[in-house]
Amino acid sequence: METKDLIVIGGGINGAGIAADAAGRGLSVLMLEAQDLACATSSASSKLIHGGLRYLEHYEFRLVSEALAEREVLLKMAPHIAFPMRFRLPHRPHLRPAWMIRIGLFMYDHLGKRTSLPGSTGLRFGANSVLKPEIKRGFEYSDCWVDDARLVLANAQMVVRKGGEVLTRTRATSARRENGLWIVEAEDIDTGKKYIWQARGLVNATGPWVKQFFDDGMHLPSPYGIRLIKAAILWCRACIPKSRPTFCKTKINALCS
Repeated sequence: METKDLIVIGGGINGAGIAADAAGRGLSVLMLEAQDLACATSSASSKLIHGGLRYLEHYEFRLVSEALAEREVLLKMAPHIAFPMRFRLPHRPHLRPAWMIRIGLFMYDHLGKRTSLPGSTGLRFGANSVLKPEIKRGFEYSDCWVDDARLVLANAQMVVRKGGEVLTRTRATSARRENGLWIVEAEDIDTGKKYIWQARGLVNATGPWVKQFFDDGMHLPSPYGIRLIKAAILWCRACIPKSRPTFCKTKINALCS
């Protein structure tokens, strides 16, 4: 039975990123994906690489700082699939005072080591604005857009380049702990071929199926009270060709851009 340092179950961005990082550190890595890479959430995301501006309201300064630093890393490592974008934030006084937004954007500019993106600025909306006439003021800041599925593929390719192994359409059926190692069984969903490996470490990165694999594959209680969350992303034609994304908070607590 072949032994791996790490087996990662799930071929989305989390699984592929973890596997690529581990392989880059010299570990023997195997990544298993039941369908195709990035076939679920990782190809249906908002496609934004951001530092989490809204988390500043909840005092998550360390989280935002780390995310901003990683945004810079991604821009430098993958300029072919990650691109700078400018976002507009109209100011509506009944939601937040302008000084609060200005302070938040100042922190957003400086919590990370921003070297490749321009900082935030203030805006004035004129008579030709498509926004409501009472919205006269706003702000503009930088974040990034990424081709999410290609980012997953790039990480999977890195795993292989670093000596790891990636198997798609190979479903992990069980994982159990024996003598200090994980025994992982899998099946090729096309041919029915069975596999078995042992590993020193195991990562459950199965996305929406993470609880299901804990319950059915590992026969362990799901930790941390795992529950699913859902976001809806609707694409529509821009009001103005080549306009910049504009964020507006709606009455149902949603963000429109």
